[in-house]
Amino acid sequence: MPNFPPIPYSEPTAPLPPIDVSCPDTGRSSFLATDYDTTLPLIRARFPNIDPLYLTKIFRGTIHPEGLIWLDVDRQDASPPDFSDLAHLLYCFEIYGQILCILADPQAGLKEIELQRALSDYKIRLLKLSKVASFESLREWHKAFVGVQIREGQDRVEGWRERREGLAQLLKRKVAPVDGEGGAGGRYATH
Repeated sequence: MPNFPPIPYSEPTAPLPPIDVSCPDTGRSSFLATDYDTTLPLIRARFPNIDPLYLTKIFRGTIHPEGLIWLDVDRQDASPPDFSDLAHLLYCFEIYGQILCILADPQAGLKEIELQRALSDYKIRLLKLSKVASFESLREWHKAFVGVQIREGQDRVEGWRERREGLAQLLKRKVAPVDGEGGAGGRYATH
C-alpha cells in the first residue's frame, strides 16, 4: 500500500454557515388555517394511490404546474410527459381541485363550496378558450395561470376568477385545418 503524506489540515477562515432548520411552511401562502396531519387522512381516503409527496407539495405550495400530471395515477408512462390533450389536462386539474377543496376546508364548509365554485368557473373558462385557442398554447397558459395561483394562494377564491391579462400573449388562435387533415381529427396550425 503506498504511503502518501498526510493532507495538511487548516482551520477554515470563515465559520461554516448554520444549517437551515426552519420550517418550510413559514412561507406558505395557502391553507394557513389547515392542520395537515389531520387533513391528510381525508385526502388519502379519497385518493389512496396518490403519492403523499405530491400532497405535501400542494399543501406547501411547492408543486410546479407541470407536477400536476403526477396526480394521474392511471398513467402507464413513468416519465413526466406533458398533458396530452384537454381531457387529460382537465382530469389532472380536477383531482388537484378536489385536493385543494379538502385542504381549504376539511369540514366541508362554506370555504370549500366557494372554492369549488371558483374552480368550476376556471374550468368553464378553459373549455371556452379551448374553442378558439390551440391546445399547445392553452396548455402553456394554464400552467402559467396555475403557477401564479400557487404563488399567490391556491385557496384564494378570487384568484381563480381573475382574468390575468398579462398571460393573454401565451394564447394562440386556432386556424383552419392543415390541408388533407380536415375533419374532427384534423390537425390545426397556429399563428
